[in-house]
Amino acid sequence: MRQARHRRTMTSQPRVRRALRYALIAVGTVLLLAGALGIEVAASIPSMRHAAAEMYPPPEAAPPEAAASAGALAYDPRKPTVAVVMGEGGANVADTLAPYEVFARTGGFNTYLVAPSARPVTLGGGLTVVPQHSFASLAATVPDGPAIIVVPQLHGHRGPVTAWLTAQYRDNTHATFMSVCVGAEYLAETHILDGKSATSHWLKLIGLRRGYPGITWVAGKRFVEDGRVISTAGVLSGIDGALRLTERFLGADAATVVADEIRWPGYRPGAGLDIPVFSPGPADLPAVLSAAFGWNRPEMGVLVTSGVGEIELASAYRPYTELSYLAMPQTLSSTGQSVTTVHGVTVIPRGRMGVRDVDRVVVPGRVAADEHVADAVRRDGTDVDYLHTRDEFAFDGAIRDIATHYDRATARWVAKSLQYPTDAADAGTSAWPWSLTAIALGFLLLIVGALVGLCLLIRAAIRAVLRRRRVRQDPPEDQPAESSAERIRLLT
Repeated sequence: MRQARHRRTMTSQPRVRRALRYALIAVGTVLLLAGALGIEVAASIPSMRHAAAEMYPPPEAAPPEAAASAGALAYDPRKPTVAVVMGEGGANVADTLAPYEVFARTGGFNTYLVAPSARPVTLGGGLTVVPQHSFASLAATVPDGPAIIVVPQLHGHRGPVTAWLTAQYRDNTHATFMSVCVGAEYLAETHILDGKSATSHWLKLIGLRRGYPGITWVAGKRFVEDGRVISTAGVLSGIDGALRLTERFLGADAATVVADEIRWPGYRPGAGLDIPVFSPGPADLPAVLSAAFGWNRPEMGVLVTSGVGEIELASAYRPYTELSYLAMPQTLSSTGQSVTTVHGVTVIPRGRMGVRDVDRVVVPGRVAADEHVADAVRRDGTDVDYLHTRDEFAFDGAIRDIATHYDRATARWVAKSLQYPTDAADAGTSAWPWSLTAIALGFLLLIVGALVGLCLLIRAAIRAVLRRRRVRQDPPEDQPAESSAERIRLLT
């Protein structure tokens, strides 16, 4: 019986050793892949930071006629004034221009782009605009202060803006503050939101809840009203916030007219609409791939024409840049001179259509599409795409263009980042950014190969060291083995 037990023990030991070996191999493989993935993520962080920084290039200098055009908007003391704030380093183009057009289109407000100084400002994606007022000139023009202050996502140093917001909230007690998207963070910084309920972009809410626990952060609403403050969800939700304030100041009929004119879907007078509660997921991977591995982003010319709508203009920049990193827009005009939008925003181009070399050109504006304005100034061989050829909301055209020229997954991510539900993302033939995925996988395999090679080198080095030790310790076959005492003596 004892011999049988001994045989079973002897036969089970190889199985245990084999199982342990397989377990170690599995654990080592997982650790190897995790390490490779970690290295890939760490290596891609500088690329993602560079991609984000590219979205706000330095603004173009303002020629004399641009400054004169920016200051030409009249002031009517009988109308409430709306100040859409921009930072010295820039602001999100859709957060800024979409509410601007809503208020300006009503005809019932004095609507201005306002910044700490009168110098040109870069909006997200590289669009250079000229403020219609500095903080100082606005105070001189509107002594009682604006009735509505719109705070979009800002870029760069924002100290002068937060100081101005604090002073306005303290001294201008009749003003209503509206944050758009990430703009809620600046109202939180200035304690304007203390003890209130508010909302923001679904991605930003994650950090805002940790950073400002004294504020009740609400998800799943287009906007939240609390006292003198109305905060809106991501990006295009600023349209709903602006329509709501239009209702309060001018009536529901005025807001309904504007919503119909811009083809804004789902507008409903009164309380904010319920919207999906988003969270990050695997379907959002195209954004990471583009930011980390889109090393050769095309230069996309944007031909801006006089009279273009502000929302149409924003749709040629935001979907292709922030949080998607698909292209590097270059603002062009047919003459190279400044251009004025339908409601008086002065745009300074970076070049002249047909002279500056770009990979392709997109043209915002329904009027521009109807008149084929690019045909007379296009360079031979340059592709031109008109974004607004249908009777629909302006961003539908841009999202459809992304689905067609890139892929549907990326277009769906863009719509999600805008918090804008649309079927336009279902256009196009490619389902996924396969080329960027191939680059990422190739980079990952390269790292795995390097780590495997390093592990093999270490293993070979360890075996060589052990082999040399055995050679020193084991005597040749023709020599008698040393006693244990002799070995100890030699080693010491």
